[in-house]
Amino acid sequence: MKSLVVLLCLVVYASSLPADDFSPEVLELVKSWAPLIWLHSEDVFYPSSVEFFLPEVTLNDIDNNVTYEYVTVQNLPGGSGSSYYHMQTREELDCPTCTNLPFLHGQSIDNGGVPVYTFIKEYNDAQKTIDIIYHTFYPYNRGKDICFGVIGENNTCSGPWTAFGNHVGDWEHNKLRLVNGKPFAIYLSVHSFGAYYLWNQTAQHFEFTNGEPLLRTTDVGEERVEVKYPPFVKVMRTLDGSLHPVVYSANGSHGLWSEAGSFTYLNLLKLTDFTNEGAPWRTWENLLFYRWQDYYCNDDQQWINFRGDWGNEPQGCQVEFISGECLLGSGPSGPPKGGRNNPVPHFIQ
Repeated sequence: MKSLVVLLCLVVYASSLPADDFSPEVLELVKSWAPLIWLHSEDVFYPSSVEFFLPEVTLNDIDNNVTYEYVTVQNLPGGSGSSYYHMQTREELDCPTCTNLPFLHGQSIDNGGVPVYTFIKEYNDAQKTIDIIYHTFYPYNRGKDICFGVIGENNTCSGPWTAFGNHVGDWEHNKLRLVNGKPFAIYLSVHSFGAYYLWNQTAQHFEFTNGEPLLRTTDVGEERVEVKYPPFVKVMRTLDGSLHPVVYSANGSHGLWSEAGSFTYLNLLKLTDFTNEGAPWRTWENLLFYRWQDYYCNDDQQWINFRGDWGNEPQGCQVEFISGECLLGSGPSGPPKGGRNNPVPHFIQ
């Protein structure tokens, strides 16, 4: 597998380091508009680097047989064939909702301790349009508690509360468009949906323009559920004068919202994200730069080509027809195309 990948790389692409092709001006813009992400004060599932995560998993085939005992950023296979693989924790989870493996809690974000994988697309047009995707990785996604019974006063449940939609591995992202060196629009990804905000130069913030619905599969077909999004994405100014969008990572599940608060996006099952100003993640302290392209050929970039799932095979799916989720779902796919559940959005022209 790897020898074929290397051959294709030699024929199609010239090798280069991630940031070599970018001007200092572009890199400065990417840094100066990287988001401040507020992690929830009760969230115990922090982000991490890919290098931190990979030693803890094997790469398994569609029958869950171990294909790669040890995977690294250099040997992770890529291309369409890799979509049939998934990662599996080297040590077993004690149960589908268990989090007994210490690495699932991620790394410290202090002093740039966790990188943000930043993909840059320069259009080379008259307006100097640049799209930037800031990808973040978490070793674990905590799902939502669903009541199997009747919900009464004070959110009491006549039956058991059960957590569904957990999964190992969690890729999140937001996307920013710059025009002539100034912000034009921002997109915040929330699970399998998201919202677009346009820059208001006078007010110095982004204003909501349109949002994507939650697409839910039911026994009678696909249902579109409209989601209510906050009206603004505010920015903060640092001591050096740069402006950074301020976004909020939902407790455990890490979807990005533009305000602190609670956001119910599916009333039927009371699926709600909670955000607050817990720990500030200054993403600009550790950005890794990549040019947005279809395939990556440097040894330290091979992992980006992987198209499979960054997490365990599903477990506990017996009542998926009710909850819409397994107790433990499959992991997401990763960058640069936004993941299976979060395709790269197209900005409104």
